[in-house]
Amino acid sequence: MLLEKTNISARVDITLKKIVEDSTFTHKDAYELGAKLIAMGNAEETIVLINTNPDFERIMKQTEYSLIEARKLELERELRVL
Repeated sequence: MLLEKTNISARVDITLKKIVEDSTFTHKDAYELGAKLIAMGNAEETIVLINTNPDFERIMKQTEYSLIEARKLELERELRVL
């Protein structure tokens, strides 16, 4: 069986990427942690716990909002320059 190689980082939500960038962890750390969860067989349980945690949803929405707001301000500055 041939495995299709895909770019995993392209499928990771931009908000999660930003959270990793803003943390003390690197992208490599994040992938290593995910791989370890998969190897231990705990990945599915962890994903379910995270996705059902109301704090996770709130944190994601707050981070998404701040990313959108920062992009909006950047675009407004660019528009004023034009």
